[in-house]
Amino acid sequence: MYLDSCCYIDWASGKELGAAVETWLRAAQAEQVQIYATTLVLAEARGGSRTAPNPVAEQRIRELLSQPYVVLADVSRRVALQARDLIVDYPKLRGWDAIHMATAIMVKADVFLTRNTKDFAVGQVVGGVWVDSPYEFGGDALFSFPGS
Repeated sequence: MYLDSCCYIDWASGKELGAAVETWLRAAQAEQVQIYATTLVLAEARGGSRTAPNPVAEQRIRELLSQPYVVLADVSRRVALQARDLIVDYPKLRGWDAIHMATAIMVKADVFLTRNTKDFAVGQVVGGVWVDSPYEFGGDALFSFPGS
């Protein structure tokens, strides 16, 4: 599972989609799924906005990204070249968004969760990675998590 930066921001800020992200984080903590992100998320996922920082949300993100159940993949030359290929294939795609998807492809994530669906549509498969908006982990779905 690859969580885009917006997922961490929504989770830390208590936004509506943050509740769905929380279910994935709990599943990862219980070692039922693996959560991936790029090291780029360290700079991109901030609590609050540029003009109105939220120190509580910022601290939550910093603590979460230091947990062992969130694997941060380095932005390597290989990832950057994959991102470049994506930008050629999707000319409106911005650099950071391309890095996120390239990392998801490189770590062989099954699913890429994002609310930024202007770059890749929900249900689209990019490099073998399914794109979806944040949804809840568990229940009677394919990925069930006891207690969720």
